[in-house]
Amino acid sequence: MHFRIVMRSNYTNTKAINGQSTTLKKLSWMLLCFGVIGLTSAAVYSVINNKVSSPNTAPAEVLLPYGSIQELSDRKTFMAAYLSVNCKSDLLRRTQTIRASGTIESGGENSSFTLIKKRPDKMRFTIKRGSQEIIFGVSADSVWQCIRAPEQEDQFARIEGEEAAAWVAQTRFFDWIISANQGEGEIVGIEVKQWAGNDSLKVGVMDAYGNTYEIFIDPQTLYPLAERQTLPDGRITETIYSDYRDVDGLPTPFQLTVSQENNAVSKIQINSAAINPGLLSKLFEFPSALR
Repeated sequence: MHFRIVMRSNYTNTKAINGQSTTLKKLSWMLLCFGVIGLTSAAVYSVINNKVSSPNTAPAEVLLPYGSIQELSDRKTFMAAYLSVNCKSDLLRRTQTIRASGTIESGGENSSFTLIKKRPDKMRFTIKRGSQEIIFGVSADSVWQCIRAPEQEDQFARIEGEEAAAWVAQTRFFDWIISANQGEGEIVGIEVKQWAGNDSLKVGVMDAYGNTYEIFIDPQTLYPLAERQTLPDGRITETIYSDYRDVDGLPTPFQLTVSQENNAVSKIQINSAAINPGLLSKLFEFPSALR
């Protein structure tokens, strides 16, 4: 990734911040994992075993609240049921801002974060580790960053290219399925697949940038259980959701575990979340130091 650092019109090598190697690359990668906060599409996590059978008889079809798992494999039936559970029409209409805060554990280190979003395309993500604070801002297609440390002047960077596009993608408010249903991407298929030894619905989604995801849905509750993405280099990133809570009508996972190649790499704990808090537009403005 490439950063252009600006500090009173002088350029500064980010590797020299606080006399140690910069954490920007790691933190930027964390945010891409943290983008799952946008997947606010689940309620109380449960594992349901939908396999019911008796000796010498064909497996009985399990009766589910929103239709059988076979019926839910139909896209039209699935979307109607999914939206009725995860995003009622009034919620879609009235949600204008979101604020969440919590902690990220990665590589044996803990950081605190605050995420705020404002429709249609604004986001500010602040992460603090020790005395250092790093802020990422997005407004439309402009992406910037600010590093703050005690007794040092703020250092600003303009983020461009593929990394900027990845940050812009995080400004979405709803999960990949709801976003695709709104025209921000496409649902490419629904099929019955096993997840953790139980039947689930695997929903394939392509986002507006051409990235593909596999999202496993509990057919009993219609809440997402996990998300899987194959990265360009072939590695597989997986996110598992737990401790789901209702936030003013928007089901939200408060614990997320992100792994790559079956190895846990980060854990996210949301401590508080709110819909429609008052947010000033200037929080997302492009810094004057970069203009």
